[in-house]
Amino acid sequence: MMDHVSSPNAGTEQHLIWLQNNLDSQRREQFFLVFSRMDCPSDAFPVPATDLGQVFGHGKFSWWKRFHALIRYLCDNEIDLIHAFTPTDEILACYASLFARRKRGVRIPVVGQRRNIGYMLKTKYDLIRLMIRRFDVAYLANSRDAVDAAYEKEGIAQERFTVIPNPISQLRLQESRTSPISRIELGFNRDDFVIGMVATVRRIKGYETLVRAARFVVDRHPNVRFLSIGEFDDQDYLGELQALCRELDLTEQFTWFGKIDNPYRVLPVFDLAVLSSYSESFSNSVLEYAAIGLPIVASHVGGMSEMITDGETGFLVPPKQPDILAEKINTLIDQPSLRRTFSESVAETVHRLFDESVIMQKYVDFYESRYDRGMPSQ
Repeated sequence: MMDHVSSPNAGTEQHLIWLQNNLDSQRREQFFLVFSRMDCPSDAFPVPATDLGQVFGHGKFSWWKRFHALIRYLCDNEIDLIHAFTPTDEILACYASLFARRKRGVRIPVVGQRRNIGYMLKTKYDLIRLMIRRFDVAYLANSRDAVDAAYEKEGIAQERFTVIPNPISQLRLQESRTSPISRIELGFNRDDFVIGMVATVRRIKGYETLVRAARFVVDRHPNVRFLSIGEFDDQDYLGELQALCRELDLTEQFTWFGKIDNPYRVLPVFDLAVLSSYSESFSNSVLEYAAIGLPIVASHVGGMSEMITDGETGFLVPPKQPDILAEKINTLIDQPSLRRTFSESVAETVHRLFDESVIMQKYVDFYESRYDRGMPSQ
């Protein structure tokens, strides 16, 4: 369940879509409930959503109606386990399952999750954590750093976590092979060396670090072009980046493409892939880069080291250090053999560790272990 669904292209929603598609193949009945608001069509998801906000209203005055409807939903559909995708969902799931248990006589286990390393945590979640402390919530995380952040910033015991990393989406990967976007469509020449970054245009992604690094790179390699793929989440920030490009005389070297539903389609255009984020848990972008065998330079944050071994399968650099980022980019431009080595080794690593079948089995085992803890009331 989710309290609010913003877009089927957001990271959490993309992961939910993957789960819905693959759990279906495991012959497990699924339900998808949105408590407050759904800002995209329900048919964007493999499992159609029940949107309580659409039925009862989105405002605070309809909250109790939606909460009672949630309890009825759990009972009527004989839900055996609730996967809550945000802290707000957790408190709703915990208390609704408590009332549903009184009606059904069966405990409904609640699963929470952490898919960032804390930069989005808000003060209001302190109250939520106090209210759900008495409940036996099990947590999923997509990296060890997400577990550490939850312990340090929220006080959630590390033993309550199971780490299951993001998978390589074979469906999205296959689409890149059948309908790729060409260099010509993007306005690049054959001799251009294209450095790409797939990330929503917002401050946490550190695009200004990439722009400043680009000045050092273009000074040595005038044929380099930079391509940004990602939704313009913050128009003010985009304006600042474009102004910085003008200040550094890089306007012609940068293409701000915007969002694309499946970034795999454009990745073959890249000669080298970068991620300059200040904060990540487990980056889907870097996993996608690696899956198609791109040489990678990424910020050493979050779970990056779970995908990339610095100097062996790619380069990891400290965030907010454009000079170091530029140095590693220039090294890879200058050494085609090193690019090939990184490409081959990182692709082998991620396909072995993050294949869909491997990750899906981890989810199945986890869900079944939690379901087994649902016991009839005495």
